[in-house]
Amino acid sequence: MKSRRNKGFTLLELMIVVAIAAILLAVAVPMLQPQVASASAKATADNIADGLRYARQYALNTSSLVTFSPNGCGYTVTTSTGTQVLSAASAAPTGVSCQALPQTVSFLGDGSVALCTAGAQGALSCTAATSTTSLSKLLASVNGGGTLWQIQLSYGGVVTTSPS
Repeated sequence: MKSRRNKGFTLLELMIVVAIAAILLAVAVPMLQPQVASASAKATADNIADGLRYARQYALNTSSLVTFSPNGCGYTVTTSTGTQVLSAASAAPTGVSCQALPQTVSFLGDGSVALCTAGAQGALSCTAATSTTSLSKLLASVNGGGTLWQIQLSYGGVVTTSPS
């Protein structure tokens, strides 16, 4: 009689493979958490910068005043009257913290940064920033996974993000 050889794995072999995979995952997951948090911080910083760029581009396209209002790690982009919300973003993911803008940033119809103050009945009085106002400043910092991302705005309206 010929002996028939079974093909495949035994239950014991499969259990050993599953146990080894579980041990490897238990070691690898905690090591990856800082990288995930750092990637989330970069995505949040990029999101804020994209909101600023969108506000500037909308102001250029429509030749009107557009306001970017920070809200923690989120923001709202509105028209000068504040009646039309053009874009909005919500809070950051878990593990990411933001030190956002202390006030709103407005863009004039030519895309330059406008320094605005609220007047009577909440009306905005805006003047364009110039190179003499030295407006190339840090707007926000986003921290996650030990990486700090900074968002800066030049007086001409150029937005940059960089790690520090």
